[in-house]
Amino acid sequence: MIDPTLKSYTEQLSVLYVEDDPVSSAIIRKMLERIFNRVYGASDGVEGLQQFQTHQPDLVVTDLMMPNMDGISMLREIRIHNQKVPVVLMTASLEHADLVEAINLGVSKFLAKPLRSDAVQRALMGVTRELHLERVAEDARRQEVELLRYRNRYHSLQEELAKAKERHIVRNQFAGEYLPVDGQGGWLLDLLQQPRDIMSGDSYAAMMHVDNRIVIFLSDAMGHGLSAAVTSMLTTSFFNHFFSSACCAPYRFDVLTERTIGFAAQNLLEDEVFSCLLMELDPVQQRARLLCCGMPALLLKRNGRVERLPGANPPVCSFSPPLVYQEIDLQGVSDILLATDGLGDAQLRYGGSYRDRLIDDFGSTATAAQLFQQYALQCDDDQNDDDITLLRLLYAGGSDETTRYRLGAAPTMQGISSLQQQVIELLEGAGLAGERLDALELALSEALLNAFEHGFLRMGDAKQRLLLEGEYDELITAASPRSGEEIGLTLTLVPSGTLLLVWCEISDPGPGFDAEQIRNRRVRNNAPSGRGIKVMERSVDLVRHSPSGNRVLLLQTFDDESLKRRN
Repeated sequence: MIDPTLKSYTEQLSVLYVEDDPVSSAIIRKMLERIFNRVYGASDGVEGLQQFQTHQPDLVVTDLMMPNMDGISMLREIRIHNQKVPVVLMTASLEHADLVEAINLGVSKFLAKPLRSDAVQRALMGVTRELHLERVAEDARRQEVELLRYRNRYHSLQEELAKAKERHIVRNQFAGEYLPVDGQGGWLLDLLQQPRDIMSGDSYAAMMHVDNRIVIFLSDAMGHGLSAAVTSMLTTSFFNHFFSSACCAPYRFDVLTERTIGFAAQNLLEDEVFSCLLMELDPVQQRARLLCCGMPALLLKRNGRVERLPGANPPVCSFSPPLVYQEIDLQGVSDILLATDGLGDAQLRYGGSYRDRLIDDFGSTATAAQLFQQYALQCDDDQNDDDITLLRLLYAGGSDETTRYRLGAAPTMQGISSLQQQVIELLEGAGLAGERLDALELALSEALLNAFEHGFLRMGDAKQRLLLEGEYDELITAASPRSGEEIGLTLTLVPSGTLLLVWCEISDPGPGFDAEQIRNRRVRNNAPSGRGIKVMERSVDLVRHSPSGNRVLLLQTFDDESLKRRN
């Protein structure tokens, strides 16, 4: 069976395969014709080179050993005129010299003979994904150029300034971070916003008080366009100012909420209403206070089950009744969804509103992106003219059905390699397999290396200099652990409906990496120090670091298709 994701990548692509053995050639052609739009074949390197020059395929799959011209020689000729085309090299054996030259010539993947369909699909998935992303990026660039040709210069400038102002006003102190609790796991915020206009009627702020209480503000102004955006932006600015003035001193949540609601009401027109919620989450007391005014009901996952909590107040208007607060017991709660009505009110393609599906989809997903993906499958987002903002507060500590392993290793290359192997063996023992496990292993490798470099060796920004001066390898291989220091890892497996959530929390004994640098995204693309974070973000569902930078938290979710259940 062909992976539908792979098929979506290859449906517009062409491929050239070069194989001298007639039987193998027929098998390969049959595989490729089920995947690619156009397939060209050749029986040796000379014919393959001619076919490449004639058809200019998007991808080349070639055997190594062939008469007249072998695969390496053909690739050498191709690279004279084309440096970018991806190449997959098939071989039953590979000498060291051939391997080195193949890598130098830019071979993307190696396939061992005899070929297996699953191995071929995995190799093609990795190669064609990059081609697909390049084409998407190129299409986006072309669309942007076309848009710029027809935009009015003055209005374009005003739009950009308005967006910049909006981005400046909204606050998310948890961007890329999580709040550790009791030395393991913690709370994090996963946020997704889909605005419709230049400025959005939805706004938000996520703040952390000095005593580690989390305070969330989410608003949805009535109507569309500038009027709604002004109301939301003004109220969010007031909330930010009032909270910042009290963030380093004792404050009362009810005072913050009453002042914020009062400010909003004071600035509404007689026929306007304003929906918002404010929530204070205390991770130590495991309780939350909620003030919800006209917003959709909160959804909570408690010990794997979804609970619905409707708000207790009408939308804010110029004359509002006394406010009613709600208390939430956080025992067993692992996920809280806060969303504006643009999500639930969206129309399903076959009738009804997405609100009818929201509880089920919330229960079967773990991140904001996964939930939005489920929404987009069932609703035509292009027809939805309402802004969507959704926030998921996730707790990485697990629930009653959690399985947790605490591991540790000496801060050496051998130690982190052993630690990684232990984790993978535990995950395979739990029935995990496939591409998502491979991606988690890659992210885990980067996280452990990060802990070793920045936590134990205190390397900081010196990595690039060490690499250039040839001192890096010697430093990491000669490192010996100091007494009492180790790299710790907590592996938490949390069943959640049809999903299994895998949390990996890595802690190091030192200062870690520069959290401020990551927070402000100042990592240069060509800088070795900090690129591991980007690799992690591409590999797993969520990556978060502690404010101090010496803890990294990874989340990878596995559904039924990525679990090889054992009897």
